[in-house]
Amino acid sequence: MLKTFYHLSFKNFLICFSIELNSDMNIFKTIFYFLFASFFLSCNTPADSPYLPITFNKTTTMSGIGRASAVAFVIDGKGYVALGRTAVRSGVLKDCWQFDPTQKDSCWKQKTDFPGIARVKATAAVVNGKAYVGLGFNIALGVYNTDACLKDFWMYDPLTDTWTQKANFPSNYTDACGCFVVNNEIYVTSGMDGAGFGNEVWKYIPVEGQPGTWVRLNDFSGRARAGGIAITNGEHIYFGTGYLTFNANDWWEYLPASDSWSQRKNMPDNGRENSVSLTINNRFFISTGRHFGGNMTGGGVKSDILEYDVIRNVWYERGNIPASGRENAIAFTLNGKGYIGFGENDTQILNDFWSFEP
Repeated sequence: MLKTFYHLSFKNFLICFSIELNSDMNIFKTIFYFLFASFFLSCNTPADSPYLPITFNKTTTMSGIGRASAVAFVIDGKGYVALGRTAVRSGVLKDCWQFDPTQKDSCWKQKTDFPGIARVKATAAVVNGKAYVGLGFNIALGVYNTDACLKDFWMYDPLTDTWTQKANFPSNYTDACGCFVVNNEIYVTSGMDGAGFGNEVWKYIPVEGQPGTWVRLNDFSGRARAGGIAITNGEHIYFGTGYLTFNANDWWEYLPASDSWSQRKNMPDNGRENSVSLTINNRFFISTGRHFGGNMTGGGVKSDILEYDVIRNVWYERGNIPASGRENAIAFTLNGKGYIGFGENDTQILNDFWSFEP
């Protein structure tokens, strides 16, 4: 039996493969199958972008050494960053900071601490000028621990700088969930329960002065996962990527009228987890994250930013943050600008903050 190695290159990617030749294998048939598979894979490469590469501007950061696995939200022209950690298994945080881009010299201001347990990978959403923050994971209890999954849910009122506890999340899939808002109702999907992955979808209905109500919906149609990313512009809602023992690059649209999911074009990479999303002027952007390459290598963190074109159902490469690649960063949009920062790479927690206009 003869083992032969072939190298064939195509636009935007290179594939190396080996085949074993014997009496039962025809070399021409092998090449045909390879070309067919290569053509199929190449259909997922990025489209040529009609836009210039994004230019990033460095922005003032909050005090401290930075943080990873935090949450971020925007209310009334100001950004907020809360929770997270300053080290992998310690340094867990419960503080909350307000970012005001109109204040040049003192744009960061500390607000009232989150009153629940300090945590990582929580969810945050805004409805009617109030932020709803909760779920997540208590790293003090260690990984693969179902008791570390936190179900409490809190409302933050920026006018009074106070927190009020709301109805607990009914499921144990609380770690690294996807979260989005539709018609002033909060949706939470997927995540880990300390032992495995979920694909449940829950809707939270806020009620003024009341705990509010959680309603179970149809499960997410893709495979169960954690560390995926959700994004919406009020008309379209998308969710995808994440980790499910391997990194996913699938991309799905949620249709709230029918409570159903429709698969869209995969992201043009081998998958990522712990990335961030932004909507700027009804345009969709995904950035940073990690492609996990297994326990031997750990894969690599990303600095890129991609744009998803709803009309063409294609992805564009738009550039890279001019700093270290990262995962578990935060992102939000203010006045037509996107902001991305903090997070971690393979060696350290990061404390930089970047803005851009698409």
